[in-house]
Amino acid sequence: MNYSIRLALAAVLFTGTAQAQQGGIVATTIPAQASAPVASTNGFGYSYSDDPFSGKKVQDLKSKEVSHEISIPKGAEIFLENTSRPVQFKTWDQPKVKIVATAYFENETKLSDEELLEKMNISLKVLGSSVKIKSGSGNRGSFTVAGQQVYNLSGTISLSSPEVIVAGKPSTSIKRNIIIYVPAGSKVDIESRYSDLELPTGINEAVIDISNGNLEAENLNKLRLRSRYSNANIGDVKEAEVEFANGRFTAKNVDDLDIESKYSTIEMASAKKIVLSSTNDEFEVEDVTDIRGRKNYGNLRITRLAGSIEIDGSNADIKVRNVGAAVKLIKIDNRYADIRIPLRNNKNYSVDFAGNYSSVYGDFEKKAVLDSIAVKEVKPVTTAGTLAPAANARLQASSSDLEAVTVNGMRVRNVFSATGSGYGPSKFTATVGDGKGLNIQLKCQNCTVDFK
Repeated sequence: MNYSIRLALAAVLFTGTAQAQQGGIVATTIPAQASAPVASTNGFGYSYSDDPFSGKKVQDLKSKEVSHEISIPKGAEIFLENTSRPVQFKTWDQPKVKIVATAYFENETKLSDEELLEKMNISLKVLGSSVKIKSGSGNRGSFTVAGQQVYNLSGTISLSSPEVIVAGKPSTSIKRNIIIYVPAGSKVDIESRYSDLELPTGINEAVIDISNGNLEAENLNKLRLRSRYSNANIGDVKEAEVEFANGRFTAKNVDDLDIESKYSTIEMASAKKIVLSSTNDEFEVEDVTDIRGRKNYGNLRITRLAGSIEIDGSNADIKVRNVGAAVKLIKIDNRYADIRIPLRNNKNYSVDFAGNYSSVYGDFEKKAVLDSIAVKEVKPVTTAGTLAPAANARLQASSSDLEAVTVNGMRVRNVFSATGSGYGPSKFTATVGDGKGLNIQLKCQNCTVDFK
């Protein structure tokens, strides 16, 4: 490099340094350092680099099945608080509760199973007539990886995350499941977050509060479920009380179901009795005997109705594919909806319909019903000693009894309108057979109703 170029570069460097100092910017010289090992998380578990600090690859870790069991009082209720661990319940014939998990080691350890479970943040104890189980995320340890504390006591790695993955080897993982054995016929009360839960046949009663997970349950005698942002797949249940939001609920056969749901998909094979409060759901049942409640927005679909349906709400489409011969009552109060109730196989029923601006299709003769008029006779009144003539006696109608209609572009009140503004009778009755069979009471404004 010649002398003039060197001077020019020096001037530029000097000018830049002076401007930085004037602007409050101070250049700092960073000494050269060796690159530190990098450990990062995958958002759900931990990822490790193959550096001397972590010491081992996951495939080099030693594993040991650890367990702890305690005897419990007869009929004890079992409580579980769980976060971020998949839990599987199993039943057995012992009057004990047992927890089984897997611990992983870098080196051999002399810690007992109970001590290992404690380091994994799993506890089991009897308090009075109940059993308390806690399974949570680890919050103690000797070092921190990417803001997450990790155990490394006595050469033991006991991460409480559901998954441990070696960096650069995403296909290699360790599942952190725990198994809980409980006596057959037990009652369990479970609070679970960010994890999956499995219940077998043999649990008598289950009270479950789950969020951000999945529930798999076989046959239960009694279920009380509260679920948010989760999916539930249930077998046969005799009695169920459910609060469900933002998920999918699937069941096989439920004898008695009381469900409050919103923004969900509800599916079941059969139910004897359903009481529902549903908002913006896709609600579908194959076979139901009796169903009643409130449905706003969304859809209600029934493949086979065997007993009765009583539903009120709005903006909820209702479709029944098959109305059984033993059905005695269909009672619906709705608006802004499509309703389909095929009656082609029913030969004995009566219909009582009311609803303005609705289209109704059916294989029956509609008999329009006029609005009733409230009348009263005004008695002759004596004025200034003179008796009003009897001819002045008049009939008066309350304005609330008059129906508004449009005549030649003018809005008038006329009690005798029964046309529903061109949509057919706004009120009508119909009878097929002797009318003593199925009783249909339907109110639906701005609806399309198909009885064919």
